Amino acid sequence: MSVLATIQDEFKAPFYLVWEITLRCNAKCVHCYSGAGLAHPMEFSTEEALSVVDQLADAGVLILGLSGGEALLRPDWMQIASRASGRGMMVSVGTNGAVINDTMCGKLKQAGIQSVCVSIDGATAEVHEQVRGVPGLFNKAVEAVACLVRNGISVTVGYTPTKLNFRDGRNVVKLAAELGANGANLSEFIPTGRGDRDLALSPEELKGVIEEWIEMQEEYAGRMKIYWHDCRVALMLPPKEGAMYIGCGAGRVTARITVEGNVTPCVTLPMAAGNLRESTFDEIWNHSPLLAGIRDRKSKTEGNCGTCEHKFVCGGCRSASLAYYGDPALGDPYCWIVPETAAAL
Repeated sequence: MSVLATIQDEFKAPFYLVWEITLRCNAKCVHCYSGAGLAHPMEFSTEEALSVVDQLADAGVLILGLSGGEALLRPDWMQIASRASGRGMMVSVGTNGAVINDTMCGKLKQAGIQSVCVSIDGATAEVHEQVRGVPGLFNKAVEAVACLVRNGISVTVGYTPTKLNFRDGRNVVKLAAELGANGANLSEFIPTGRGDRDLALSPEELKGVIEEWIEMQEEYAGRMKIYWHDCRVALMLPPKEGAMYIGCGAGRVTARITVEGNVTPCVTLPMAAGNLRESTFDEIWNHSPLLAGIRDRKSKTEGNCGTCEHKFVCGGCRSASLAYYGDPALGDPYCWIVPETAAAL
């Protein structure tokens, strides 16, 4: 059996897929991986979007995250969400909170939205708005979480650590708990889209952030879920817990659809495996050479990941490899376990 066939059997569909349904946005986030702001001229029509939803459901996608931009600024978001929830997918929405109110909460429920992630990148207006670029957005985000909780909608606070705010993570989680959020989620920053390398943490700083979130998982146990996205986390947990992780999920359990219809291995890896205006999702997911190469860790022989004993547990961050070296198959510049040399950066 070929390597491609073996990989296809193992990863028949992404467990979680993020879809940028619009690039319209009312924030100006310095770390935005999609470079959002204005509507993109190649956004799907409603009819095209509903066809994509059906393709994802047929392929077996379990969780669909509607993103952007600000997904809730797309006029037909309810039609898209309703079709997805009606086809049996768990549907979530990522938002900066600016348009959340009681009326919007009613629409979210009507559309079958099961969870909402509100971005809060600092526990004060000063920190949050330095990242988000719009005065007053901190209060709106806080009010949004409270409103969602009041309306009985599951809400997670999303946090992305950069040089501007990485010391504020514990305070963000504390704020989320005080507001009654169901969870707090950490997403690793990758310099892509509008994000600049100057915002990136050093490997040691990133390690400290992850260690802090592991501590908070225990601290908040029974009160609030603490999540994170980091391929190396399995190596930092007890073996029984670490066995639940597969390392880098790009092209394995996660994928992204860009606003113009490109399927990419994850939200921060901007290489197209195919376009949904040219191929079906099933064709792209099962037959893309790019996805097959990313899934096959045996083929990675260069950089710190190539020689690392943990590459089948961790795999290294493929997005970071692309962002720094222009190739997703090389080493991981963010790794503190088997660091890349300073010269390589």
